[in-house]
Amino acid sequence: MKTGFKSRNQFGFTIIELMVTIAVAGVLLTIAVPAFNGLQARSALRSTAADFITAVNTARVQAVSLRTTVTLKPKSGTDWKSGWVIEYPASVTTEENQEFLPKGTSKIESDDGLSKIEFRNNGLTNAGLAKFSLCDDRTGEEGRAITVSPFGKITNEVKSCS
Repeated sequence: MKTGFKSRNQFGFTIIELMVTIAVAGVLLTIAVPAFNGLQARSALRSTAADFITAVNTARVQAVSLRTTVTLKPKSGTDWKSGWVIEYPASVTTEENQEFLPKGTSKIESDDGLSKIEFRNNGLTNAGLAKFSLCDDRTGEEGRAITVSPFGKITNEVKSCS
């Protein structure tokens, strides 16, 4: 005998399945978001260090190539935190000053209070041994210690930030 009702397969989620899925997603996000933020901060720190090293190398190479003094200095005063500039003398018309900004919350500081590094036409600096610290606003994380020798050789080492 046929009853007039056909058997139908039902599709979809029950409210309990939906709640369990939301709870699992919440737990995963609670774990993943801080890890992702740490990854972003480490990436910004590495990027800032790479930009600073690139600026040092560029200034040195340009000084030798252009046979003139090229200056690497902070954007303002002695505050390297706001960024740095490769500055060419007015007599050089083929190059424009290049500006670099720190990424994320990265901060770079001169350990010696340097207001500039001048690279002469022979590739040597006027600054002696220039030491810089690169950290961000995370407490107890690793940063970078960047040293520029009078000959323009750069060392980039891990440093503990406080």
